[in-house]
Amino acid sequence: MESNNYQNEIDQRKKLSAGIYISILAYKFTPDYWNLSPEEQQGIFGRLNEFFSEYRKKMTHLRTYRSIRHDCDLIVWTSSEDPEELVSLRENLNRTLAGYGYPDFSMFSLYEHSPYLKQGQVLADSLNFPPLKYFVAYPMNKDPEWYLVDPKERKTIMSEHIAMATSNPENEDIRSYTTYSYGIADQEFVVMYETDSLSRWSHVTAKLREARQRKWVTKEYPIYVGILAEPFQF
Repeated sequence: MESNNYQNEIDQRKKLSAGIYISILAYKFTPDYWNLSPEEQQGIFGRLNEFFSEYRKKMTHLRTYRSIRHDCDLIVWTSSEDPEELVSLRENLNRTLAGYGYPDFSMFSLYEHSPYLKQGQVLADSLNFPPLKYFVAYPMNKDPEWYLVDPKERKTIMSEHIAMATSNPENEDIRSYTTYSYGIADQEFVVMYETDSLSRWSHVTAKLREARQRKWVTKEYPIYVGILAEPFQF
């Protein structure tokens, strides 16, 4: 019995330590696409939505958005426990678009248990709540000096930041996802948010500029903002 309990504890630790890989793809449609007739464009949307429907069965989660920014048209936010699935999705999405679109920017990261995850929440479950209307994502880097600050002091500083966010009354509908890219991408973090109100999100962000941890942040761009589009269509 004691041996079984020990093995269960090991299995639980392994389960908690296992992360989920996150991919954000920002696709741009080509001039050839914009020269198509509305009927031909509808045909592309039909192929796209059939593709996304099939891949939703394979991935941990998959959502699609129309971009608000000028520099892309389609944002795909997806995840899997196997990074090869993310490669497969991108390659087959390129084939589905048949030269009418290409990935102009991408972010890759690892979603793991962290202080930002609510107590007792399962990683995969946290990605599969009913989607909210808007999606915001951007890469983040911190100054090397941040990592030389005493760990206890860093924890205090980040606790202040988290408390400022969670206590803000305009933060009630905002979901946040902090993911990590150390050694696997150009940035250190990818942060993502879902919200039904861009104005409330902007107000919360402005208030968080007053947090002490801001002095060590060196990069938070480009910022991608999308409107939920499931099925995808303009």
